[in-house]
Amino acid sequence: MRILGRAGAVCCLAVAAAWAQQPEEGKRIALVVGNDSYTLRPLLNAVNDARAMQKALRGAGFRVVMRENAGKVSMDEAVVEFLSAIGPGDTALVFYAGHALQVQNENVLIPADFQTATSLIDVKYKSVSLTKVLDELAQSRAKTTIVVIDACRTYPTNVALKAGLANPSNAGGNTFVSFSTNPGNVAGDNPNGRNSWFTEALAAAIELPDQTIDDVFRKVGAKVQSATGGKQTPWVTSSLTAKFYFHPPKTGAAETDESLVSKWLQDALRNEQYQNWPEAIELAERIIRQKAGGSAEETARARLPYLQVRGDAEKKFEAGEFGPAAQQYEQALKLDPFGVDAGFEAANSALLLGDLKRAVQALEAVRQRGATPDVTRAGDILKELAAVEPAAAETLKRGLAKAPGVREVFPAQRFGVPDYEAGQRWVRQTSATAVDYVAVVKQLPPPPAPPVQPQAAAGEPVRTAAATGEPAITLDDLYVDVKAVAGSRDLIGEDPGELTVRSTKKGMGIMFEGKALARQLPFTLKLPAGEYEIRTVEAGKKLAERRVRIKAGATTELDLH
Repeated sequence: MRILGRAGAVCCLAVAAAWAQQPEEGKRIALVVGNDSYTLRPLLNAVNDARAMQKALRGAGFRVVMRENAGKVSMDEAVVEFLSAIGPGDTALVFYAGHALQVQNENVLIPADFQTATSLIDVKYKSVSLTKVLDELAQSRAKTTIVVIDACRTYPTNVALKAGLANPSNAGGNTFVSFSTNPGNVAGDNPNGRNSWFTEALAAAIELPDQTIDDVFRKVGAKVQSATGGKQTPWVTSSLTAKFYFHPPKTGAAETDESLVSKWLQDALRNEQYQNWPEAIELAERIIRQKAGGSAEETARARLPYLQVRGDAEKKFEAGEFGPAAQQYEQALKLDPFGVDAGFEAANSALLLGDLKRAVQALEAVRQRGATPDVTRAGDILKELAAVEPAAAETLKRGLAKAPGVREVFPAQRFGVPDYEAGQRWVRQTSATAVDYVAVVKQLPPPPAPPVQPQAAAGEPVRTAAATGEPAITLDDLYVDVKAVAGSRDLIGEDPGELTVRSTKKGMGIMFEGKALARQLPFTLKLPAGEYEIRTVEAGKKLAERRVRIKAGATTELDLH
């Protein structure tokens, strides 16, 4: 049981993505299984085939769910993991090497722990139904489905079965299916090679650039027929409505590649936010392999070490290894001091170890770098720990450090410098028509609000020391003091709000953060959104105090009596 709940990681990065040439592609997910250690009829190459496909598919940007010599339970678990990872717009690929059979026109994959069967029902329930997997894929939201079966389609049973595999009638739309030989026939295992003839040709063809999936399997078919003297002919059926590339062409497609990489980065950051570490890591690695350059690759390279450490920490925590988990979470916090959820998880692990001082250190790191809700939550936990751990009480007494500045929060951002890269990308995407620069300028956000300046009430001239030549304003008697509340640490990037202060008392002035602004009210200040403390002071003594919250773009009026 977790003592502290997870803190949702907040990491927002706006990334423009517009794929003009063809619909956007999501993640690439593959299920790869190779079984050859059968008791009754072992195979030579199935595991090697699975490994060759794993390498080829990873090189093509697939996240691979891999199993070798998997029994029934292991295969079922792999299928569930694979199907659960598929989301809208994704590409789903199934590759199986091993024994497979057809039972009453239903294709089944034979697990490595399959012994024998005495009936059709026995065969079905001891196997993994490819038909059911295809049914699930047809119901999924995947954009493209690819199924590749390299199966030696015979296995000794006490049940009379047809040789080979059946033509899958339930493949669904936008699906590509290939068998290592045509339905009803039996494929060979290539006794003189490391891989089957089919997989050897397929793994090599996948790595070729600029080839559609149809190009790939045409090459595979030609090689297999040649290698087997025409005895084995790979079979393909397809309902794809768009071209699919394992390695998309780069020539003339710079804009498409750039948009796709941006989409991958957006997905990686979204998966990080949801703490889907394997997905986020795979996408970041895919961006780096693409070698696209620019801010997307830079961000992926900078973020990958943090994602990997968080993924390792998660595995150790779930395994009950709280000491190593705490070390990993602390390492993550060093890599990203603003990854406050890692700080909470480090505290989780330390508390489960009974190491209260270590938990206090993690919570203090959250208080120094977290936003207001995180700081409040960490403080509440420290208050509870203070009853049993002196270090917690001591930490609370020291208070909070000054909130970090915006440049520390966003070290990779170039403040005050135009983003020419984004501008050039936008121009390229709209290059088919003339660029209306006047319209573009109108879309730009307004410049930052100027520093707080004196504003007189309606109908009264503004009088400042610079304008009148008078000495700087000093307020020795009665005045209103306005201060931002310490501990309000949220970064607000919106328009400022206004605070108008009025009073029936004559001679009441106003100060902001210790600086005198005017000798009389009413007076209006432009302030960043946030919470402020308003104190009425006379002859150095505080008469009254209250707090107000300023909202972006809104005016707040305060009457003092």
